Amino acid sequence: MNTKRLIFIGVMLVIIGVGVRFLSPELSAPLQQTDKPMVAVSTFTLYEASSVITGDTLNIFPIVPLGSDAHMFSPTPVQVAKISNAVFFIYNGAGFETWAKSIENTLPKTVKVIDMSGHVTLLREQDDGAYDPHYWLDIDNMITMTQTLENEFSKRFPQNAKLYHSNAIAYIAKLQRLKSDYTAGLKECKNRTLISNHDAFGYLAHANNLQNVSIIGLSSDEQPSAKIIAEVIARVKEHGITTIFFEEMINDNVAQTIARETGAKAQPLQPLENISEDELKSHQTYESIMRANLAKLTQAMECR
Repeated sequence: MNTKRLIFIGVMLVIIGVGVRFLSPELSAPLQQTDKPMVAVSTFTLYEASSVITGDTLNIFPIVPLGSDAHMFSPTPVQVAKISNAVFFIYNGAGFETWAKSIENTLPKTVKVIDMSGHVTLLREQDDGAYDPHYWLDIDNMITMTQTLENEFSKRFPQNAKLYHSNAIAYIAKLQRLKSDYTAGLKECKNRTLISNHDAFGYLAHANNLQNVSIIGLSSDEQPSAKIIAEVIARVKEHGITTIFFEEMINDNVAQTIARETGAKAQPLQPLENISEDELKSHQTYESIMRANLAKLTQAMECR
């Protein structure tokens, strides 16, 4: 066998060896970064707070896809299997995720389940007495959520407790400044009525002494009656309300109709049930979106 042929065979053996090493599941596993414990969370606010607190120590998995209506979401079998492999399954509760309880009953004991609604201050709906699940729009509740998550993560991973505490304290400081800016910005306003197409802003209104009027209730797929629409139109005209707010991820036809009938303008307001792909790509956060909401409210309500 000549020298050139021997060199060729040697090179091929090296290439094959490298290929086998690269494709081998056992040898390539460290490159996949799958060794971090996973935390499955149901809403954007839980995702953000968990991510900020834990840094890069845990894999935070958002169950509800970005840009989707969180009210209408139902997990696939693949997502349920992923939740079963998590260290924590953390959901909003108060009836927000209709699927959560049925999944909770099927999870292995290794998954710590946290219903966050059991740790915050809840408001009841005036009409049917059900709890309003949009509690994160009260900044005090967002602070409580952060404290609860820090405590749970630190108990499970005590080696990271110092980091978790430091991150939580910094995040809470931002939330406290945000709360102060809401209090100052909405202190003196010509109009204190918040009209929206979906009853998602009750906590924001309650925390800031605003009157909350919604065209439909807590469920985003409700259809308002002609009587309710007529009552809202009359109220807008009587009080000179200039803005009808709507949630972008649900149908805004009724809000747009009322705006046309009254001469008001329809404007989006983000309830932070979820965020869009565009909002994520532009690095929007709970704080930045809440500040954008505040700017829209102060303008619509003619605050000074």
